[in-house]
Amino acid sequence: MLFLIFSCSINKSAIIGKYEYRGLQTIDSIIIKENVYIHKIFNKDGKLMYQGTSEWEYGDNRIIFLNFYNNEDYNLTEFLTQEEAKDFLIRLSCPVTKSNKKVMIEVNTDENIIYYKSN
Repeated sequence: MLFLIFSCSINKSAIIGKYEYRGLQTIDSIIIKENVYIHKIFNKDGKLMYQGTSEWEYGDNRIIFLNFYNNEDYNLTEFLTQEEAKDFLIRLSCPVTKSNKKVMIEVNTDENIIYYKSN
């Protein structure tokens, strides 16, 4: 008799990698490394408009980004430094799910803001 065990849980090492959200105004990229993440926002022409780095945590299928700039597809017209954005940085907790073997970070599902992991 063969027993198969399936887990809905995503382990921490599976989260490491590059994620992208493509909105109407921006391309938003998160590069998740072992203990830090790099967040980059590009305008629709591909020009870098923001870059920030901070730490992240993971547990119970949720990722927590510390000091995250939650742009939500807002059209930045000038480059925004992490120092300039400091008053807007938040602690953001998001579900991490998997669909069709693709890892996703659901930042705001009501607005369809989902970051997909690149393969």
